[in-house]
Amino acid sequence: MITLKGHATSNMKNGTPTAHQNDVSSDERGSGDFVALANGMPLDVQSKSENPDATTNRGEWKNSWGFDKEDHTQNFVEGSEPDILSDGHQKCPRQSEESNGTDKSLGDQDNGEGDDNGKDQESEDSESGEGTDESDETDASEISEDDDEEEDEEPPILQYSRVTKLPKTFFTRDSISACQFHDKVFIFATHAGFLHFTEPDFTTIRTFKCHRSSITSVYTDGELFASSSIDGTVVIGSVRDGSDLLACDFKRPVHAVVLDEKYKTTKTFVSGGMAGEVILSQRNWLGNRVDVTIEKSHGPIVGIYTVDDVLFWMNDAGITFYSISSKMKLLQVPFPRDEQGTRPDLYWPSVHFPETDRIIVAWAKHIWTFKISLTKFSTHGHHLGSILSSAASSLRATPDKKVEQDHYLYLSLTLAGAVAFRNDQLLCLEVATSEGSKDNMNCPQLRVIDMLTGEEVHGDEVVFKNYQNLNVNDYHLGKHIGKISTEYFMISSSDAISAHELSLRERFEWFIDNGRDYDAWRTGLFAVGQKERLDAGVRHIESLITAKEWEEAASAITEIFTNVNLQEEDAEFTQSVLDKWQKFIIIMIENDRVGDIAPLIPTEPPLYCDVYDFVLKKYLESNQLPMFSHYSHRWPRELWNSAKFQSTLEELIEHNDENNFDYRKELVFLLLTEQMEVKAVPHLIVMKDPRALDIIISHKVLPMFSSQLLEIVLLPYSDTIESLLSLSLEDAQMIFKKSIELLVRGTHMVDVSFIVATLSESPALRILLFLFLNKASKVEPVLIAPYEDDMVKLYFQFDHQHLLDFLKAKNNYDIDKAINICAADDKCFDELIYLWGRVGETKKALSLIIDRQNNPKLAAQFVENSGDPELWEYFVSYSMNKPAFIRELLDMRTAMGNGHAGIIRRIPSNLEIDDLQLALESVTRENFLNINVSAGVFKIIDDETTQFAHEFLRLREVGKCFEVENA
Repeated sequence: MITLKGHATSNMKNGTPTAHQNDVSSDERGSGDFVALANGMPLDVQSKSENPDATTNRGEWKNSWGFDKEDHTQNFVEGSEPDILSDGHQKCPRQSEESNGTDKSLGDQDNGEGDDNGKDQESEDSESGEGTDESDETDASEISEDDDEEEDEEPPILQYSRVTKLPKTFFTRDSISACQFHDKVFIFATHAGFLHFTEPDFTTIRTFKCHRSSITSVYTDGELFASSSIDGTVVIGSVRDGSDLLACDFKRPVHAVVLDEKYKTTKTFVSGGMAGEVILSQRNWLGNRVDVTIEKSHGPIVGIYTVDDVLFWMNDAGITFYSISSKMKLLQVPFPRDEQGTRPDLYWPSVHFPETDRIIVAWAKHIWTFKISLTKFSTHGHHLGSILSSAASSLRATPDKKVEQDHYLYLSLTLAGAVAFRNDQLLCLEVATSEGSKDNMNCPQLRVIDMLTGEEVHGDEVVFKNYQNLNVNDYHLGKHIGKISTEYFMISSSDAISAHELSLRERFEWFIDNGRDYDAWRTGLFAVGQKERLDAGVRHIESLITAKEWEEAASAITEIFTNVNLQEEDAEFTQSVLDKWQKFIIIMIENDRVGDIAPLIPTEPPLYCDVYDFVLKKYLESNQLPMFSHYSHRWPRELWNSAKFQSTLEELIEHNDENNFDYRKELVFLLLTEQMEVKAVPHLIVMKDPRALDIIISHKVLPMFSSQLLEIVLLPYSDTIESLLSLSLEDAQMIFKKSIELLVRGTHMVDVSFIVATLSESPALRILLFLFLNKASKVEPVLIAPYEDDMVKLYFQFDHQHLLDFLKAKNNYDIDKAINICAADDKCFDELIYLWGRVGETKKALSLIIDRQNNPKLAAQFVENSGDPELWEYFVSYSMNKPAFIRELLDMRTAMGNGHAGIIRRIPSNLEIDDLQLALESVTRENFLNINVSAGVFKIIDDETTQFAHEFLRLREVGKCFEVENA
């Protein structure tokens, strides 16, 4: 069997493959195919390529080759503009591919033979019926998705476009047999033996013929390349230097070849093919090629690959991993046998390296994933050359690498290739044979499969040109990670298509094209500018309004416009955004959807005042005062016109008695918000709102509202005036604290007599009059002095316990009136005693204390404080028949009268006095102490006097010295 197989090793780092981007498989042909092709070759080629084991099976070929040597030396010229791909069942964004528009006449081709041979080949193609006519080239290929997609589907995962920068002859007079996608270079090999090198952007590097028959595989590390062919040769050379070429003839068809990572120094490579041997080749010191067989006798080799120092290949035995450093097999995975008896040599594996230590193998209907891990550090050479025999190699080393199978999947369709997609997903190119004929193939499918579960995530039909005449080995799947995006290349013998995941910009455009403006707006956050994104959002809002989906429209208006960053844009754009925002809000209000949009109207950034005014006006007109109140309180004052609504509310208050209080409440709020507090006072008084007191106090405007003085004072009190009669003084002080403060502060602005008269209108108000006069007498005593007589009555009525203090503190009241008031109450003893004492009626006061109060201590204190000897004598005489008072007299220490001796002499002999003995003992003890103290004091004074007298006499007897001035 002859397999056209390509290998890809990318992201080279220090000569070591670090990330293999893609490996693609080529045409499937049995051993009979080789015979068919060899029969069409020159004789010298046939002799070198005969396969004694081959069986004739010309029907397996999908392309007829009858080229002689000259037929393949032709110029590769680009054709016309590329066909525009159409999607099948799912609308897909288009991406135009520009042709470079230049002929690609490659200097490496044989000179002077292309034109004539090209004509001969065209004739042969026409006769065989397999040429591509002009109409086929201009027909657009359809790239479609599943038929059961609904209109509301998501954007396609992949966007497809036809590769147009490859030579047209690759798909007309020749066909691609193998390809390779490396970070630095793309390689395309043909059945005619040509190699075409391009940059990753398909800019041609060079094209030349290096084989006489179909190229089965290509390998490159970005600088060097290797190719194998069914002509039995392996060609190795430089990608960019046409003079650096080496050809090796193995006499049997070679299916796969890989180079040592240090090929420049070791000149080592590994190849394998129909001979069923894995051969390591290297130059010896004489410059001759030395071959070492690593594996044999397990069927044709259909693929060979390397990862670092791990070599692995595929044949009938399955997948074999081999350690170069230890020269030992690490793992062998047999090819699964199914009910159909699938032959492994009929299907060419596709190998992909998503990471430096990960391998994905797609082969027939099977997918394996492997992991290579380091078991220990090794000092052995990690290159293919180290596998050759040497004296040191006789000691086998323990493998330093371990290969483990991670996952295995079995699919229903045959795989042409599989590469890593995103997350834990695989992108697989699958081909299924039609039920009617084995040779009539179905349209290939590009499927995204979950690598862990095997479930299909997404699937597209990819319609290649002439796909009906191709089999699975005619397709190749490659991957290239570019600077901008990752591209996936699907190459067949007759077509080349690229795919890439939709960028955010492309998803945005897809949503726009499909009328899904909201999804476009959401996607556009990171894909397009604010202006373009806003346009999509505006169209979405307009569609909702047209459909009268008001709630959704209100939500969309807020979501879309609040997500515009106005700080990063110019003034013109900001103005445009605010205009559109306002327009949609007004449309909602005009359609009576104010309830939907009002909660979503922003205050930051602020819109125009008309928007907020319109909402408030709508609520007032529809008698929705609670909503008007809610938003007038919520929205900052500077956003709407308060004066306009003040006038409106005043009119409503005049003409609407039912909701008068509510309207007045909102009017007060507006006035206070506008700092028009004085204007709000009349409404606050009507509403009985105590805030009026604060305003009147702070603005000192009591005279403006003197006619409503009583209403103002009663603002803190919610009950009737009559209920004041049952109000305690403490409660009244607490409730009317601010009202009394207002009256006291207003004594300089409003006549006190007016205040007193107002508070005297009802007996129930007397408690307020007392509170006012009491407070004012302490702050403004002069102004309150004329009302002290009234205060005596008020104290007597409301604060009896402080009446005596008031009588003692004040002097402007009528004492006689005060005495009469106090005499009316048996409890006013202290006040009467004080008042009688003030008018000189001390004996009457003392009699009241003795007779009414029977208080000896108070009587004694009263007499002592008076300092009147006559009153003392009256007190002693009046107390002689009262034992308690006599005892108090004996306890007194006063200088009035004749002292205790006089009192004791006057005590009636028949009067019993409790504790008289104790009192007398106390008096005697006190007198004794007084005598002793007096004697001691006398002694001190006498001694000091005697001392001073003696000093005086001594000084009198002392002579005096006089100074006489000289005459």
